[in-house]
Amino acid sequence: MQADYLAKKIKEVADTNVTILDENTTVAEAVKIMHEKDISSILVNKKGSKDITGIMTERDVLYKVVAENMGPFKVQLKDVMSSPVLTIDESSTVREAVAIMRQKRIRRLPVLGKDGIVGIVTLRSVVGNIPSQSVELVEVDTSKISCPYCGSKFENKEDLSKHIDRLHIGSGLLEGDLRKSDFL
Repeated sequence: MQADYLAKKIKEVADTNVTILDENTTVAEAVKIMHEKDISSILVNKKGSKDITGIMTERDVLYKVVAENMGPFKVQLKDVMSSPVLTIDESSTVREAVAIMRQKRIRRLPVLGKDGIVGIVTLRSVVGNIPSQSVELVEVDTSKISCPYCGSKFENKEDLSKHIDRLHIGSGLLEGDLRKSDFL
């Protein structure tokens, strides 16, 4: 059953509730829209362009605006967005999306169709929808299993599953220990 889910086309599981704003939009305006639409990120482009130039996430607001004492009513998206934005083709599989997100240490992938962005997939939505008691998206080295989010080693899948449920999913922090400076 899990293998079937991982083989699904990413467009089948992507969230189509995507908002694209001009790079000159203020962070405050973007956050208000994020709140109204119950979304955790905004895609960014230049006015009149279909090309996505960046992405601003809740994390960007916290770490680049709030923590740096920047005024959200003055700061524009182009000043705090993450760029470049990796995308995935709508014909790709869930497994391919997870592999890209893990390899690049990102949590969101906009999904590209023939006419532009058709949705966005998040690591949390993908992992949260796997129809299984345990997460088997791990790399197995010779004797231990590694957590795909923080790299912690475990003797068996059950211990790994408990760790992911308790630390990553339970706390809402799906990409590992946020104290590490290499996470964006």
